[in-house]
Amino acid sequence: MPNYMDIRTRSGTLRGIDDGRVVTLLGVPYGEDTSGTNRFAPPVPTRPWQGIREALAYGPPAPQIDTRLTSSGAMPQLLRLLYPRDGSPLEGMAVSEDCLRANIWAPSPSRAGPHPVLVWLHGGAYTHGSGNEMVFNGDIMAAREDIVVVTVSHRIGLAGFLDLRGAEWGLAGSANAGMLDVVEALRWVRDNIHLVGGDPDRVTIAGQSGGGGKVTSLLAMPRARDLFARAILQSGAVRRVNQPETSATIREAALSHMGTRDLDQLRTLPLERLLAAQREVMAHAADLLGNLDQYSLAMAIGPVLDDADLPRHPFDPEAPEDLDRKQMIVGWTTHEAGFMLAELPEYGPRLTREDVVRFLERDQPGAGTRLYDDFANSYPDEAPHLRLARILSVGSKTGALEIAELANRRAGRVWAYEFAQRTDALGGLTGPCHSLDLAYPFGTVERVPLTGSDPARLATSAEMMHAWVSFAATGQPEVPGGWPRWEHAQSPIHAFGH
Repeated sequence: MPNYMDIRTRSGTLRGIDDGRVVTLLGVPYGEDTSGTNRFAPPVPTRPWQGIREALAYGPPAPQIDTRLTSSGAMPQLLRLLYPRDGSPLEGMAVSEDCLRANIWAPSPSRAGPHPVLVWLHGGAYTHGSGNEMVFNGDIMAAREDIVVVTVSHRIGLAGFLDLRGAEWGLAGSANAGMLDVVEALRWVRDNIHLVGGDPDRVTIAGQSGGGGKVTSLLAMPRARDLFARAILQSGAVRRVNQPETSATIREAALSHMGTRDLDQLRTLPLERLLAAQREVMAHAADLLGNLDQYSLAMAIGPVLDDADLPRHPFDPEAPEDLDRKQMIVGWTTHEAGFMLAELPEYGPRLTREDVVRFLERDQPGAGTRLYDDFANSYPDEAPHLRLARILSVGSKTGALEIAELANRRAGRVWAYEFAQRTDALGGLTGPCHSLDLAYPFGTVERVPLTGSDPARLATSAEMMHAWVSFAATGQPEVPGGWPRWEHAQSPIHAFGH
């Protein structure tokens, strides 16, 4: 029978629920409200409180633009299948600047610890998403695999990454405030996770897409170095963060749209004004920033080089010493681009060979026919639209393996994988696309319609979940038949699914 469970943290007493298998604490504050004088500033740790604070409901997501307002093509349907509550990562919740919250799922006290800890960082580039998304609720993983799962909400968008470091404002930390939030959450984990049976010496940070980018940034942040032992990058092969010139360009455009350069006024602007400026900046990022690839444009609001907080790119050829002693898992999905292509009204089973060749010729003139025919010979049973997605996804694999190579020089223990589990959702439109893998390590595939109906997905989910948990526990991912380390270009790459 479920019971309340009170936990005395360094800041005060939290009340969660113990259902006999899993202890759940939701909306746990790790930092103060970021509005007013705290806007754009580094996080302020949660001040102590008196009495019992209930941790029975999710905290608010960070301020962001609802993705339902900016999606097109088949993307609205895809998002409804990924986020079945309301079709967006907001999960039907109102945003707030009081967003520095964590959610925790831990094995019930009857199951002896200490347990490894997985701290999950949500995706959404650096502009949307939250730790509340149902797809990565940690209750199933905690119950089945004896691990403590922590998901984190933090500042994103201009609230988290507006660069106000210059003499005009003098606000150190503003350019990476959203990442400093994550560091503060990791400090909370270090200081308190033992209270729910977690082992602070076995903390693994993990994330997908933009969450993977956050993981790579943490690998290069001196303040985070001793707060985790291992890292998992799902479709987050980000080698470099933004240059100061990029963040300055974004700042000037944003300030122009907000109509003020005064710090006091910026801190009192209604959120609607801040988000409207963000929307305008992102809509014109290509014009502002020039010849950047689409991925870099999507990440233009995000971490930036900073002498104190992020002094080097995470994966330059001279990988920083921060990687020492860090074990890593790096992976991608077979048809990453299927997710982004769903935005295009013309994308789908109606595409012909000629259509795909014309599409490829836009970016690689003279190479479209050769590319298509090479992939048609290698994957003869694949429909033209899925061949297009596969071809456009090659860069994701290449980027992930470049990171594996650079990390291997320092970390010495790296594993590479490819997620290949298909879905029949949307008539098989996307293949094993970006974000399809989200539900698998958390065991939530039966809650997330995007995963489809193939019973094989359940076995793939169980395999992936155990691999992630065993890695967090021992530094060695366990899969049937074994998973050799990635050491060079001919090293085995483990495949999840088919």
